[in-house]
Amino acid sequence: MTIDALIMLGGAFVAVLPFLGFPNSWDTFFFFCAGVFIIALGIVVRRRLARRVTAEGLGRSSGAPKHEEISVRDVPPHEDTLAQ
Repeated sequence: MTIDALIMLGGAFVAVLPFLGFPNSWDTFFFFCAGVFIIALGIVVRRRLARRVTAEGLGRSSGAPKHEEISVRDVPPHEDTLAQ
């Protein structure tokens, strides 16, 4: 199961949880556990994305790219058509 699917499953669980008929204290516990689970998955996704960007050579610790590093290929097509 992919991380995206786990995040959607966690969201569906949070949406359905109030209707499952658990006592209030159980609901609180399950909401807390689901929240921690979704936060952990978000951290994993963010780290994987940062690792992928760094591996592609696009990541930079100093912030925005320098002007000489920007090329026409970096501009998405929709922005190019808006400028005309």
